[in-house]
Amino acid sequence: MKKLILIIFLGLSLNSAFAQFELVPKVAKNQASSSKFLIEAVAQFTNNGGDSLFEWNILEVNIPSGWTFGMCDPYNCLDNVVEGRKSGFTLGKGKGGEFKGDFTANSIPGNGFVKVHIYSRTNASIQDTLAYAVNAWPVGVRENSKSNFDFSFFPNPAKERLVIKYATREPIQINIYNILGVKVKTITHSGNETEINIGDLQNGIYFIRFKDGNQTISKSFTKSE
Repeated sequence: MKKLILIIFLGLSLNSAFAQFELVPKVAKNQASSSKFLIEAVAQFTNNGGDSLFEWNILEVNIPSGWTFGMCDPYNCLDNVVEGRKSGFTLGKGKGGEFKGDFTANSIPGNGFVKVHIYSRTNASIQDTLAYAVNAWPVGVRENSKSNFDFSFFPNPAKERLVIKYATREPIQINIYNILGVKVKTITHSGNETEINIGDLQNGIYFIRFKDGNQTISKSFTKSE
């Protein structure tokens, strides 16, 4: 009898372990001019298990006043999505599709962040969280593709130190902003490399932004343990 109970328990555990879905990436990011009609952030959803009925719930919408947010799951697209909005979709085992966040900045610069809870309708243990993070820079500011290419940093994600690589003849001021657009750190960079201590920052997504002449360059990185 004990062996039978153990076999049943193991069977249920294995079924639960394989009845799941995958999100890649779990934090979908993008950046563009605030004049762009849509700034899209995309994650791929794949159903690896036996469940086919799913729902999602918007946990957080943090966008500047004047922005709008819409979202598409693998089968539906909704406009003007706000916190608490729910929807559902059906997707068979082995099938996949996009979870796409559509941010409309309406020429208003800033940062947008949205958090989505995705879960099975029939098994509460099958769940995960997806985040969208976008940055919209001011209208009229153009990134020089060569300068953006020349600017790099490592590692990413970073824990305690972030090394910036950008060749400059004159010292430039580099600012770091959190996902809400609040400036959290300012450093002076000169030469080719500068090491920044980020151990005092909380885990999350940050944006590095600076001007070199009439060019504005902006890139994001992740701070993690």
